[in-house]
Parts: sequence; C-alpha cells; structure tokens
Amino acid sequence: MHDKEIQYFTKALQQARDEFYLDAIGEFRKLIEEFPSSELADDAYFNIGLCYFNMNQFGEAIDMYRTVIEQYPEATISILDGGNEFGRTAAKCHYAILNCQLGLGNIDSAKQQINDLESFDSDSYILVDGKKTPFKELGLNALSIYEKSLNT
Repeated sequence: MHDKEIQYFTKALQQARDEFYLDAIGEFRKLIEEFPSSELADDAYFNIGLCYFNMNQFGEAIDMYRTVIEQYPEATISILDGGNEFGRTAAKCHYAILNCQLGLGNIDSAKQQINDLESFDSDSYILVDGKKTPFKELGLNALSIYEKSLNT
C-alpha cells in the first residue's frame, strides 16, 4: 500500500468525521481514481456512501454500496482506522442499504437485505465489548425498531 493512498483515506475519514462530507467524498474519489486496485478502494466507496447517507441522499448512498457489492464481493473491511467492524465489506454494504431503504420508507426492500445478509452471518460482524454482533442481527434490530416506530 502506498503512503499517498493511506493519506487520502485518513484525510477523507477525518473530513467525514468533521461533517465535511463533500470534501471527504472528493478525497475518497481521489484515492479510487489514482489507486483503483487499492485494497482501500472498497472502503473508499463504502465511505462515500456513508457520506451520502449522512446527507440524506439515500439513492446516491445505495449506488455506492452496490458498487462495492458488485465490484468487490470478496473485499474485507479495512482496519486501518482501528475500527470494530470485521469481515467482508459487502456485508456492511447490505446492512447500510437496509438503513437507506428504511430512510426511504421502503420496508420490503429493507427486508430483502436481511436475506442477502444470510451468507455473511458467521464471518462479518461488529465487535462491541468483546461480543460479536453479525450485520444480519443489526439489520433485524433496525427493522424491529423501525416497525415499532410505525405503531406508535
């Protein structure tokens, strides 16, 4: 991995954390354009999607997540920033699409993502307080909370 791609990635992550989403998207895109075969490219696409999600541009976010699923189906989540997510980036993308669909009010489309998460159940998860929580479980929880909110 080149120092420059790591610099792009870490700078973009900081911009996203500071809520400078458009700047972060630009920086992630630089990484993708200059280093298209980088092991960080899938993570850059995911984070572009996350920036769009945070700007309530759910359709754009879904497009980025689908890019990862289609172009990088076997890619793994980068632990460059010391995160607590492990496994395949595609699993994280299916979970993110589920949340976008809930944001759009498309509960049936959100439920479809649960089916897509079935194959990732044992190898892709978030680690919190030493406990592995698969993305499928997170998705089921998000659906449950959403459905309860409709009934109140």
